[in-house]
Parts: sequence; structure tokens; C-alpha cells
Amino acid sequence: MTGVIFTGGEGPLAKKEILEIIKGASIVLAADSGIHLAEKFNIKPDFILGDMDSVKNADNILKKYPKERIFHYKKEKDFTDTELALSFLAKKGCKKTIIVGGDGGRTDHFLGIFYLFLRKMHPDIWILKKEIAWNVEGKFSLNTKKGEVISLFPLSIKGCRMKSCGLKWELDSLDWKIGDTGISNVALGNKIEIEMIKGRLLLIKKCF
Repeated sequence: MTGVIFTGGEGPLAKKEILEIIKGASIVLAADSGIHLAEKFNIKPDFILGDMDSVKNADNILKKYPKERIFHYKKEKDFTDTELALSFLAKKGCKKTIIVGGDGGRTDHFLGIFYLFLRKMHPDIWILKKEIAWNVEGKFSLNTKKGEVISLFPLSIKGCRMKSCGLKWELDSLDWKIGDTGISNVALGNKIEIEMIKGRLLLIKKCF
């Protein structure tokens, strides 16, 4: 099962591409003001979750949805709305999670989503305003265009080792640890392939 979380902050502008990426999702959830982003794409979420402190005209928006589909939390809590949404989808049986939004706005919220990728229970894809970030583990392939910029960041505390094909600067001889970066690598053709020998990576590519 795949779950989609629309979260607060800026999201992509390309409706057609977004609908293509999230099609087939089993559950769509809006975390707090992520409801505005979902409705922008004419998507009616299955659930709405959060403290609703950032939802504009909350009463008018929420009354359109069944009360049993809305989970209201206190503002003073130990977890962000996006964290709660990720946990909610996991309990619903979602093995893959896509986050849409979270760009622009507050830096602490942006970093909060990034740090979710460092956890054992982590998102798989993060769709930002102009870029997409992928969690890379096992064997991973991605369609590209020649010359596209690919940036990579290690996510595993114990380090990352990997092999690659299709990148200008291959990853085969590298042993990365948290804090290392692979910024502005370049795709040589229409596909890149990465095989993780140890650990996980975050791959970021401009898409919109």
C-alpha cells in the first residue's frame, strides 16, 4: 500500500505530473494546512490530521469532510503534524509513503521533514516545489535527461557504500558517512542506476 501526505508549505505547480506520481495511492492524507495544497489539485483527502493551527478558514474547510475522518490534535504536542501523518499511514498498513509540500516557509519545518528520512520509519519520496527527493536503498533506477543535475546525501549513520551507472562521477569507490555530500553530479544519459551495498541515500533532482 502507498500513502500520500499533503503537508504545509509550498508544493509543486505541475498538476499533471503530480497526479501521475501519486496515482494508485491507497490513502491520501492532509496534514494540517496540507489540506490547502490537496484541494489546489482538486484532491479530496481520505483523512485530515493535525492541530489545524495553520488551516485558513478551518471551520468552513473541515465541515466539508466527515467528522470521523478528521483527527484533531492539541497544538502543544511532542510530534509535528507530518510525523503524526507518517505514523498514521504506517498503522494503516502503508509500506510506501510520498510527502507532497513542505517547501518554502519555515526552515525548521523543512529540516524537520528532511530528518524524517534519517529514521527507520521514513518517507520514500518527497515532492517539493521544483524538485523531488527519493530515498535510495537496494537497487534503484531513475529516468533522466542528459545533463540533469543529481545530488546525493548519505542517510545512514553507519555509512554508505554503493555502485552506480550513468553518472558523470560514479559512486563505486566512495564510503560516505553522515555529513558527506555528493552535490551536482550529472546524468550522462536517459537513465541512472544505483545499487546500495550498505546504507541509504537521499537523491534530489529538479523535476518541475
